[in-house]
This record gives sequence, structure tokens and C-alpha cells, in this order.
Amino acid sequence: MAVEGSAFEIPCGMVIAAVGQKGANEALDTAGLMDVDRVRADFATMRTADPKVFAAGDGAFGGSTIVMAMQHGQRAAYYVRAALEKIDSPIPYRTPYRTRRVPVAQDLKWEQFAVEEPVFHGVGEEPASFPEIEDTYDEAAAMREAARCYRCDAETGSTDYSVHHREDLFSMARTHPKDVDKHRAMLQRRLSPRDNPYPDERPASLDDLVFLPANLSRLVIDPYREACRIDIDLAPDLNLKQPFLVSGLDDAPEEIRQVAWRAVEQNGAGVVSRAIPDGSVHWLQILEAGETAHSRAAGVVQRWQKSLAKEDPLRVGNQLKGISLAVIEDIDDAVDYALARHYDFLMLDSTGGQGSWRNELDAQPRFELLSSVVAALRERKKEEVLTLIFAGGVRSGTDAARLIAMGASVVTYGVTSAIAMGGEIHGGEIHWQSDRTPEERVESLKAILNANAGEASMMARCTGKTRLHNLEPEDLRSVTLTTSSTMRVPVPGHNVTGRHSRV
Repeated sequence: MAVEGSAFEIPCGMVIAAVGQKGANEALDTAGLMDVDRVRADFATMRTADPKVFAAGDGAFGGSTIVMAMQHGQRAAYYVRAALEKIDSPIPYRTPYRTRRVPVAQDLKWEQFAVEEPVFHGVGEEPASFPEIEDTYDEAAAMREAARCYRCDAETGSTDYSVHHREDLFSMARTHPKDVDKHRAMLQRRLSPRDNPYPDERPASLDDLVFLPANLSRLVIDPYREACRIDIDLAPDLNLKQPFLVSGLDDAPEEIRQVAWRAVEQNGAGVVSRAIPDGSVHWLQILEAGETAHSRAAGVVQRWQKSLAKEDPLRVGNQLKGISLAVIEDIDDAVDYALARHYDFLMLDSTGGQGSWRNELDAQPRFELLSSVVAALRERKKEEVLTLIFAGGVRSGTDAARLIAMGASVVTYGVTSAIAMGGEIHGGEIHWQSDRTPEERVESLKAILNANAGEASMMARCTGKTRLHNLEPEDLRSVTLTTSSTMRVPVPGHNVTGRHSRV
């Protein structure tokens, strides 16, 4: 029933009746790829019945908006690329979250910056025409705003420093000396007790180890200007430009493995895994019982078990031989076996799982493995016969320098590498999203390895060393007794003789 008075005229040149769309393609229909009037495709993979044919947009999933069609195109492109790279089960596609990737903009005058509001024009004389009512930031203004507001998160706080310290310093500096009430209020706030950052149940931590600067331990020199070598030769034809291995890749999707292999190869580091890497990556192969060494592996790692001593010695030609050790009580047996069978290295698996990300997230690293193995080798006068690789709980270049000072030659980055490549921690596991390109992941992993290499090098320079592997336990001091007992590093004024019993 027509509503009285509702009729009106629209001036136009042509009227097109929108009665719905129907796809028609004889070639696709003949190939069995059509489903009535659409291309039959699986939205989860954008694939058709032919693994080399992908479909997207209205012709595959029905009429929708232009924005949705664009999303379909990006989604299909993602899965096409995965297919071209021969990745059978790619990470499920997710629309990239780009808004958080803002370049950090620092400025020495950040504390003087005021809030910059965008220029507001108002609704104008003709609001119905939807005029632009507010300008967006230009690049310079955006950088200034970033420099101002990102500083709020620049200080993350630690056991001996909090963000409030910085805020109070500024507040006190800007308060008139005669404003007694405000000064009293600030003082009372600072006097309020806080939780003990070092409770009795707190485990040993690498954070408790500090380096002695060169001017406190030897003749004053200027090491900062000297070059500092960080590379290490594991064999005559195996040189690691960075003394790092990436671990945990057996738990990763195929595209993440490929990314890690590319980054590691470009940086001159290595990987330790069961999976066979592409290219010419320095690879230490993890062997389980009954498995044989791959010809591509630069070395192999066997998990230590009591029955190993009863088996035939591992024969791998010119490849390096190593044992993965995770239990303190097995140190003497494993060390004696490795020395007697002429093994090349021990991998100290401090969190178990031979580099598994899940184990590293779940277990407290057993740093006493390193100090105890060094003590065992020292007792046998074989301190430098076996190369020591420390795995589990290594987060930074400073951590690497600490462990190298304690006797390790190489460290592994597990969860640290995963996070650098875009992994997210949920429920004690690493999860992956599709919102980073392989190139971005490669650059991110290279960046964290380079940053850690530079950081470790600087720690060595601070102690007056021009080679990272010249660091020694005497360059370290502990700030807690728990860590001192576990890692056999003295606390100043307490056990400076360095005499510790075997843990």
C-alpha cells in the first residue's frame, strides 16, 4: 500500500535494476571449480579444489563491501605467497595491527613539550556537507607527540628503581624550597615502605650479577675505543661471528623456521634443532636415541642418559660431538664420559627440553649447571677441553656476557628470539599471528642478535677486555647471597675469597 504523498522524482539518465549478481565462467565450471553462481573456495585458506587456484571477493563469497573485498585480496595474497614458498600449513591470516608500530621519537627537551592539539576548524557553515573539522598531525608534530608521551613507558622499573622516582625528582626540582607542606607530603610518600625486592624465596638470577669496571680491577685504560672481538671457532672450519645459537625452532611453524634460518645465516650465528635448516646455516643437530647424524649438520647433540655409557660411541666423521646435560646429579658421569670419548662440547640445558620454548617459559633456569660443570672440569684439570654451550633463560647481551664470564663459550636464545620474530606469550606458550611479513621477522631477529652482540661487547670493554671470551669470573660480583652461592660469584665484603662448595 502506497503512502499518500510519498511519491517523488529523481533526475537521472539511466536506471539499473540491482537484482543480485551471479557469477558465470565456463572454464571454471568445466574444471569443477564453480558452485552454482560462485567459485567454490575455502575461506580458511582461500583455496579452491585446485591447489594452484585461489579465489576471493564477491565472486567467491557473495556480495559485500569494497573494504571486505580488499581484505579478501590481502588474505588471498598471503596464502598465495605461502603456497609459493611451499609452506603447507601457514600461520592463520590476521589483519595486520599496524597502529602500534610507531617509530620511537626521542628528544633532549621532551620534558618541556606541551600537548599539541590538532587544529580544529569547527563544523563550518554547511555541516550537512561533512567538511573536515579537524586536521591530523603532520609528521613533525607526530614525532614531537611521540617524544612526549612515549617517555611515560621509557622507564619500566626494576627491583631498585621505579617510575615514581623519576616523577618525584621532577616534582621536587620544580617546587619552591619554602613550600614546606608539599615537600613534607613528597617525603612522606617516599618514606612509605615497599615490598622487599629480595625475599628469601627469590631464586638466583643473572640480574644479581654486576660487572666490575676496569678502573676498579686493573690499570686504568681506555677500552671503549678498542675493537672487541666476539667471534669464536668451534672447529677449524666452523666460526660463529656471533657466539649465539637460536633454539626452540622445532616448536615453530614452518615459515618461522625459514625466517630464523635466513636471519641466523646473515648474522653468522647458528641454530640447534632437530629440523634441517635451509641454506648454509651453522647447524647443531639434536639427536634422539636411535637417530643418525645428518650430513649437513656441523655437529650433533645427544641427550645424556645413564644408558649412553653402555652404547657404542657416536661416530659422525668430522662433525662435532656434544652431550646435552640437564641434571646436576649427572655432571660427574657426563663429564667423565665426554672426556673419555673425546666429545667436543656440553650443552647445559638449564630449563630442560633441549631449547623448547614451553620449557623455557615454565621452568626456572638452573644456572648452577654452569658453575658446577666448570668446577668439575677444573677438578680434573680439563677446564678448557670441552666447549660449554648454555641454553635456557638467556635474555640479553648482558646475560650472554655474564655467562661467558662464568665459563660458557656460546649461549642460546630461545624465547627471546621467538618474541623478536613476533611471537606472543599466552597461557605459557608462544603463539603466532600473520600480521608481520617474513622480511619484517628476519630484520627483527637480526636486530635483536646484533643488539645483544653489541651489548655483550660493551660489557667486555667496560672490564678492559678487547675480546669477549677473555671475560672471567673475577670480572663479576653478586649483589645477593643466593645468587652468590648458586653461581659461585662473591658478594663484596662477604665472601670475596670466592671459595664455594660444590652445589
